[in-house]
Amino acid sequence: MHHRRSACLGPLARVLVVAALVVTATAIVVASAKGTANYKSKKGPVTVTFKHAYLVKQPEMGGGKAIRRLVLSVEDVTAALKACKTSMCTDGGIGDGMTVDFDSGARLNYWFVANDQLVQYSGTVEPSAAKLTTDTPARVAGTLKFDAAGAGGPTVDVTFDASLVLEVAK
Repeated sequence: MHHRRSACLGPLARVLVVAALVVTATAIVVASAKGTANYKSKKGPVTVTFKHAYLVKQPEMGGGKAIRRLVLSVEDVTAALKACKTSMCTDGGIGDGMTVDFDSGARLNYWFVANDQLVQYSGTVEPSAAKLTTDTPARVAGTLKFDAAGAGGPTVDVTFDASLVLEVAK
């Protein structure tokens, strides 16, 4: 009889283990963004609506220390990032979105692109533009909000939660 009871609990236990693994995997692979960047281009206003967020670790330009790069995009670039082997492709080939470099100095460096990279703008903002609720080597989450329109840049307001998807050494 004891064996029968164990046999009955076996399938239920398996279901619970699978459910726990699904919840754990979902919690680990976080890649979401919600918000926009507005930019006044020469051809008119451009709005990029972010949907995806990724975290990448790479050496700083010039082979310096390791930095964390937040990649915000409209399209899912998971496959492109996972195929990347060097820091030359850690933007995931985004056509509409932006990258933000953390840990690279006194300011946050960013690169904004729209219209399949026909519109591009790069600049820096004060670190206070990013309000991080999670700030670990493997995950960043929070908000990024700044207005660089006065300098010809974008106005950005986005909430993101990004887990590490790529780490390159060169």
